[in-house]
Amino acid sequence: MKDSLQKFMNGLIDYAGLFPPAKLPLNEAVEEYISHCNETKKWILGRFIIPISQLNDLEQFIPKFKESGLVRLSVLGGTSTSDKEFLEQTRKEVKLINDYREKHKGKISIEVIETKLPSNSPSKKTMSTIVDLLNSNDLEHYHEFPELPYVGINYATNEDEGDWDAKITPSIEMISTLKNTGIKLRCGGIVKDAFPSVEQVAAMIQNCSMHKVPLKFTAGLHHPIRHHSKEYDTEMHGFINMFAASAFASTFPKPENEQEKFRMFILLSHMIDCQNESDFEFLEDKMVWKVGDDRDSRFEITKEAIELSRNNTAISFGSCSFQEPIDDLKQLGWM
Repeated sequence: MKDSLQKFMNGLIDYAGLFPPAKLPLNEAVEEYISHCNETKKWILGRFIIPISQLNDLEQFIPKFKESGLVRLSVLGGTSTSDKEFLEQTRKEVKLINDYREKHKGKISIEVIETKLPSNSPSKKTMSTIVDLLNSNDLEHYHEFPELPYVGINYATNEDEGDWDAKITPSIEMISTLKNTGIKLRCGGIVKDAFPSVEQVAAMIQNCSMHKVPLKFTAGLHHPIRHHSKEYDTEMHGFINMFAASAFASTFPKPENEQEKFRMFILLSHMIDCQNESDFEFLEDKMVWKVGDDRDSRFEITKEAIELSRNNTAISFGSCSFQEPIDDLKQLGWM
């Protein structure tokens, strides 16, 4: 494996076997995770993702983790419909997490909480209080918008005729002022409508990169390269596309005007939409992306830029299968 791909894949996949489409029973998901912890590719494996409501059910399986060592968990919080409810819920969840940590000290490490925001525009006061609470209890945290608005780029005028900049950008700007606060982007699901458009993904990656907000991906990223799925009758995003675009975005200087912002958006969209694996090449010291235009344009992303992006901006993605992404990379001849 090339060194640039190793930097790309390090700790990339959080195991989400409890969730669709795999939706394994807890005992089977635990066995699957433990088996991957004991493989040579375990360096690619991240945390075990579990709803906070199932923590008590996990207790009976904790002895099984003895050989694989300390279990790193990312817990999913509940849903809320108002800022007040979101704050109250977070307080309860932090107490539950701390009690669980104390009870299973040395065996379980709850490192991350993933939440869904009550709206696309939570108040800064509420978010500040929640962020201070999570940070003071040593929890990384990623927050998902309940709904992504339409991104309607007019390629003749370079203007967004949708309402992304009105509904999402202000919240990302606000979140960027809060310490250690990240965003979670859902990239698919078990129905066609669950898959965000290329433009929505590009807008999120661009916004998070420009405002230096960490981004965690989840769902729908079972395969490396974007492709058409007969099962869902839609295009499925590829994790190589996503994390390459995040690393690529980090190499751009912050746009100084709308024209520069639009050019950045267009290039990110092309990379996210790319369905030709031969346009991506991993070398020892860099990754190369070929645009596929008449000028044979190509961009190089150093392994240092990839590593920096993975550490700070494109954190990981949740997948109900760990083996499937690995098998696909092997089939491409990249591993």
